[in-house]
This record gives sequence, C-alpha cells and structure tokens, in this order.
Amino acid sequence: MQLKVAGCKLNVSLACILVTTVFLTGVTACAPADTERSTLDDGQVAVASEQLSVTITTSSPTPLAVGPPLASTSTPQPPTPTPPPPTPTPCPPDICNYAGHFHLARPIAAELVDVIDPTYRYGSTQDGLRETHLGVEFVNPQGTPVLAAADGVVIVAGNDYQTPYAAVPGFYGNLVIIEHNLPGIDEPVFTLYGHLYEIHVEVDQHVNMGESIGTVGFTGWAVGEHLHFEVRQGENSFRKTRNPDLWLRPHNEDNGQPHGVIAGQILDEFGSPIYGTKITIDQLSPGSDESISAIYLDAYSDWTVNGDNRWGETFALGDLPAGKYRVSFVARGLQVYEVEVLPGQITMIVFDARELEE
Repeated sequence: MQLKVAGCKLNVSLACILVTTVFLTGVTACAPADTERSTLDDGQVAVASEQLSVTITTSSPTPLAVGPPLASTSTPQPPTPTPPPPTPTPCPPDICNYAGHFHLARPIAAELVDVIDPTYRYGSTQDGLRETHLGVEFVNPQGTPVLAAADGVVIVAGNDYQTPYAAVPGFYGNLVIIEHNLPGIDEPVFTLYGHLYEIHVEVDQHVNMGESIGTVGFTGWAVGEHLHFEVRQGENSFRKTRNPDLWLRPHNEDNGQPHGVIAGQILDEFGSPIYGTKITIDQLSPGSDESISAIYLDAYSDWTVNGDNRWGETFALGDLPAGKYRVSFVARGLQVYEVEVLPGQITMIVFDARELEE
C-alpha cells in the first residue's frame, strides 16, 4: 500500500501502521496535492496512487488560574527549551503545490479586458504561423489606459525604431519599460508595455502600481489593437523573459478566493524539454471525473522561451478556479494526471522520461 500525506509519498506495510502523535504549534504538512497519475503505453500497466491531504493543527494547553506565588526554598530550574519543528517532508518528484510569487497587478483595469488572450500564449507560435511569443496580450481598443504592474522606475519611454529591445528594431513600436525591486526576488524584475498609442511617463520617473503610463495602440509589429506585456528577470533583455501567468495576481472568485496555476515540465530521456507538446487541461465536476470545460495549449515552442527561476516549467496556465483538473498529453505514451488547484498556489507537474527506464 502506498500512502501520500499532503502530496508526500510514504511506503506503509499492510501488516503494521505506525501512528505518531506530535504536539506542535503552527505546523502544517507539505501543501496537499490530491492527485492520481496513470501512464498508458505499449506493454505498460496503469498505476493509480491514493493520496491523503493532512494538516496537523494543534493548540497550546489552556493555562490554569493560580493564586499568589508561594515562597520556595528550592533553586529555580531553567525552562525546558522548545524543540525546533521538524523539517517538512518533501513532495513527491512528479507533483506538488507551491506558493507563487504573484507580485504584479494586471496592467489593464478590472472593469475592462484584463484577461490574457488565450490565442497567443507565452511561448507559443499559433501552430507555427507566428514568431515565438515572449509575452502575453491584453486585447483592448486603442486609447484604453495601460497601468503600471508594480511600483518602480521608468527606464525606457519612447520607441524602439533606433534602439531595439527585441531581436529586430521596431518590433514594439511605442513602449515603456519599468524596473522593479520585488519582495523575495533577489534580482531586478522588468515589465515591458508594447505597441502603445500614447506614453504618459518619462525616463527616471517613479511610478506606483496602478498608475497610468500610456494607452493601448497598435504601433510596431502589432496585429490589431492590444497591449503586449512582458516580464523580464535579471536584466532588461528579450532573452530574459518569464511567463507573466506566474507573476500576475490571479482573479478572485465572488467569495474572495483567488484562482491558482497549473505548470509543468515535460522532459525527454536526456532531461531536455520536449517542445510544442499538445496539452489538454479539463476542469472536473466536483465529486466526479466528468469534464465540465477544457482548455488546450502547447508546451513552450523552443529554447528561446525561459522557464521560471524556481520551477523551470515548460508550460503554464494561470488564473484557474480552485478545484480538480485532469492534465493529459502524449509524451512517450499517453500521460494523465489528476490534480487539485489550490487558491493562490501553483500546482507543478513533472513528467521525466528518464523515470520510465528505471
């Protein structure tokens, strides 16, 4: 029998179960990942594993009421030191949930179209019809206000006809780039706003999150009116982009519960990314495996697309309501994962073909 506690595998003998009771304050097990995985291929047997999400919640004993202290001739004893909490058990290598770094506000106001255009996601090529996309798009009409995604300093405000900020000059047309110092990130982060119609800021100007920096247009290589938005980490280079889905704050449900993200790695027998894999993500009906909606996307298209510094993902899909999902793709056979998206967290899947050989 195999038992997963909060997404962490344990091998348990059927003949004996060791139960340990721990009294701690504020100790929470590894983030839950209520999942199943099956691999169907020639000569392979489908394997299912049960998981149990466990959170240890404890409280300190209620202190007793006592009267005035009594005189004592005994020597006071030093208090017994509190033992440190145990190191959390790591999650299994194929799936786990993590807290994200959603530091950036959306660059379009909530009452307008502030969702990422699904037809041209980060790292995709529209089935080879367009260049590899190193940003995302917010489709809004010309003149729509564009907002700073975080506090920062403007380092570029103008156009790229003379000084290129992509592989070729003139790609972004009118653009603004802001440098940010974000909490918990030890490198500078840059946000780029391209194809603008108007620019409302100047170089070296400090801006606040939500401040208007320009308006939507279709300058440069734009196809239609939209905002092109990028996140760059470490340096202001189009070779240092990251997936905005992993940085933008997710939307909330009506009850205030934030959405989450599914991301993953798809690796071959040499540990290299398998580019362009077709992926289907089904949202499942509560209490069943029936699909109530499906989203289709591609793994990143080539080596020019960077994964996150922490997760190194080869695909990601953000802004998903919390709940159960089925992720499926073909890589050395049909791979199927059933996962749970948790509010405000990233559910990370890892398929590594090297494990099939073990």
